[in-house]
Amino acid sequence: MGEIVLTMQVSLDGIVSDEHKWMTLSEEIFEDYLEYYKTVDTIIVGRNTYASLADYWQQAENSSKNSLERAIAQKMNDIPKVVISRSDVELNWRNSELWLVHDNQAFAEKLEVRKKEAGRISVESGVRTWKSFIEHDLYDDLWLLVHPVIAAAGERLFALAGQQQPLQLADAKTYSNGVVGLHYKK
Repeated sequence: MGEIVLTMQVSLDGIVSDEHKWMTLSEEIFEDYLEYYKTVDTIIVGRNTYASLADYWQQAENSSKNSLERAIAQKMNDIPKVVISRSDVELNWRNSELWLVHDNQAFAEKLEVRKKEAGRISVESGVRTWKSFIEHDLYDDLWLLVHPVIAAAGERLFALAGQQQPLQLADAKTYSNGVVGLHYKK
């Protein structure tokens, strides 16, 4: 059976929105992301962030000045992607499919089938998507990159958890730029 990993950038105060304003990436982080994507069979993104991610990663594959970022982009562009939405979405990122979600139970069942078929599923964004996976307990692992910044404003990740969810630290890594990678398992 596969696993569902929620992966995200987070500030010290738990903010996960507008990360482009405060996150600091590094070559070390890019190296770990490239290794991670080599193990991912499916990427899930929410409707609200799909278009911006598609544009960014498709352009980065050819135009990024960073060779690691180009390699990550190529890998991400090749991995099958699922866009979850309550309404129609124009799909322009290669290897994308749309899952229209009208009820949580049907979505959870479809996700469970995909999990058995696909192996590792990486839930990339956005905030509403992550919150839904946490609220409905539809994940196995969390990979958080905690940035040494207090964002002070934005959306907090665990606001809708609804219940206590015990986790076990599987791995931790401190990067030279002060970012701490935390990998938790349920």
